[in-house]
Amino acid sequence: MLNHILKGDIRHISYEDIDRALYDQCLLRSDHFRIYASSWYLDAVAERWDLLVLDNYQAVMPLPRRIKFGLAYVYTPVFVQQLGVFSKGTISVDLDRQFFKKAASKYFLFDYFTHSAPKGMNGISQRINYILSLEEQHTELQNKYNTNRKRSLKNSFEKLGIDKDGAQDLFLDHYRTIDQGFPVTKDMLVKLERLIAASKQHIKIWNVFENDIWIGGLLWSVDHKRVTYLVPVVSDQGRLKQVSALLVDTLIHDHQKSDLILDFEGSMLPGVAQFYRSFGAETETY
Repeated sequence: MLNHILKGDIRHISYEDIDRALYDQCLLRSDHFRIYASSWYLDAVAERWDLLVLDNYQAVMPLPRRIKFGLAYVYTPVFVQQLGVFSKGTISVDLDRQFFKKAASKYFLFDYFTHSAPKGMNGISQRINYILSLEEQHTELQNKYNTNRKRSLKNSFEKLGIDKDGAQDLFLDHYRTIDQGFPVTKDMLVKLERLIAASKQHIKIWNVFENDIWIGGLLWSVDHKRVTYLVPVVSDQGRLKQVSALLVDTLIHDHQKSDLILDFEGSMLPGVAQFYRSFGAETETY
């Protein structure tokens, strides 16, 4: 394992000039790997993204960017929770600050969420994520569920079936029409379609049926470190049947006794956070 503190020159590289192979190699070696930063993922959800690079891709920082009033600014694309600086080696607080200073010098606005690597920097607001280690057996993990969650999972799911090779169009149609608590735009649908098409290996769709009627679904991702609970969609009937609990428990069952982490992607909303904690999930700040 590389333990030295990285030092060197940080360069700004435009989207067209990024060496994808070297970039992805650096990202995959990082202890703080996040699937959102993969080149194929960013290509799907961002109009374009530039890059800050330390020397010959020893450390990288992807920067999704747009133009407004003729000025470039960095933003967090839809379906992206965390980006940041990635490297196999240890990144010092000083170098981390240099990356952000370099970014600030290139863009007039910077709206960016970083991964949970410790920054030691002032003036940065933190958000809460929930994660669950999947290294134990399913039964042992279930023992850590809270009382209400254990009770809910005793309810019969016999009439419910999960299609683990779920139809994309069916899932997206319900994502578009069911109230998500926020407006689902055409751009969001296009980005999801691109994301699904970008990697069948990493992006999965499950659809849940009761008596052949769709009542819920989940778009999730898997990589060498995390299973990520990306986009859940549940109908009113699905909520009554606690489909979300079934989906999470099935994810846990299917990935038990692995080195993976189940990443719930938040949330700062008390009700949603309580749902995630009910499975024994722990907090992670970003």
